[in-house]
Amino acid sequence: MKAAVFNGIRDITIEEVEKPIAGPGEFILKVKAAALCGSDLRTYQHGHPKITTPQILGHEFSGIVDSVGENVTKIKVGDRVAVAPGMPCGSCYYCERGQQNMCENREIMGIHHPGAFAEYVKIPAKALESGTVVKLPDESSFELATLGDPLVACMNGQEVLDMKLGDTVVILGAGPIGVFHSMLAHLQGALKVVLADINETRLEFARKHKIADYCMNSKEEGFKDFVKSITDGRGADKVIVANTSPAAARQAVELVDKNGKVLLFAGFPKEAPQLGIDGNLIHYNQIRVVGSFGCTPRQYRLAQQLLSTKKIDGEILITHKISIEQINEGFQLMADGKALKVVIQL
Repeated sequence: MKAAVFNGIRDITIEEVEKPIAGPGEFILKVKAAALCGSDLRTYQHGHPKITTPQILGHEFSGIVDSVGENVTKIKVGDRVAVAPGMPCGSCYYCERGQQNMCENREIMGIHHPGAFAEYVKIPAKALESGTVVKLPDESSFELATLGDPLVACMNGQEVLDMKLGDTVVILGAGPIGVFHSMLAHLQGALKVVLADINETRLEFARKHKIADYCMNSKEEGFKDFVKSITDGRGADKVIVANTSPAAARQAVELVDKNGKVLLFAGFPKEAPQLGIDGNLIHYNQIRVVGSFGCTPRQYRLAQQLLSTKKIDGEILITHKISIEQINEGFQLMADGKALKVVIQL
């Protein structure tokens, strides 16, 4: 079968590799669509400490069940499915408490197992056991289903934030994650949503598609005053840092109201994760700064339902569709800030 093989930093080659065979409890998926993720881009540009090369990346994907191993009863050949990339063990301290995203033994497609930048991918038995395999309705496209993973991560973040009806929300970062956060905030009844970025191309996209009530450049002088002006001088109820800039985290605590919440959604550079946030603002304004990571199988199933029923319009995020042979070009589009979601069609 054809696969995009990651051999090291900025080194992906299209190769013919052996098609996987399903063992007991496993199944083989004929990949129909696989999206390039920001974490894939970071691996492509900088490598990944948990990945042993050569490896096939790709963890946002969907397709058709090609074959099943022994004892597989929950799905059958021909089923259209999407698979959440993170597979919890189901038995550790956190899994037993329903916090599967914190699983101590979590395995991830494209890291611990070959991923979906290939014509076929083997899905481990743990995926079916943990409930991370979701059947897709006929009317839902394979390309749309690839967005389940970024959407569900945003859903988990907003559950942590406890988004409420009537909230004013500021989102720092207008990439795919920021756009999904904006859509979800509106869906949950946010009264005012401000989507901010320093990339004017992304802001123009957001304005064109009416993603938020206000689309602003967060570097412009007066941005903080604007947020104050639409909240009677108080600040936002919730601020979401949907990018990896420590400066954005520092800005977030200046934009949020007393008793407000700041969500640090994205990871920060490993070489400099210290944020330098003003502790007095947090203390005297009783601000809660929280983080979020991953998702649970329950949340992933809901994310796919929100996409397939069009409650969340994921189609507009797919700005580029490419062949597997164009994967390097796809990563360059992302690196240049010219794409939101790039999807490989197989």
